Amino acid sequence: MVARCRCNGTGRVRDVEKSALQSVPVDRECERCNGRGFRRTLGTRVYRAIHTLLPELQERIWNNNWLPFFDRLVEKCRDEETRADIALRKATS
Repeated sequence: MVARCRCNGTGRVRDVEKSALQSVPVDRECERCNGRGFRRTLGTRVYRAIHTLLPELQERIWNNNWLPFFDRLVEKCRDEETRADIALRKATS
């Protein structure tokens, strides 16, 4: 995925300070993606992409009507991904 952050899509990064104190590798949640494994696509970026295809779409209409739908859709995808991950772990353990 192009939008990966410094965690390389894992959602976890090495905590250098704690690792040095404990003399063992210590990981923590990535602060850039909040453990999601990628940077979230901003609604403004999505609006600009859609606006190239639909120039009559006003930003006010996007923010009031379509942005909440976009946010719910992303959340639904995240929920389904979690469900699929749990099912895969059950099947492979």
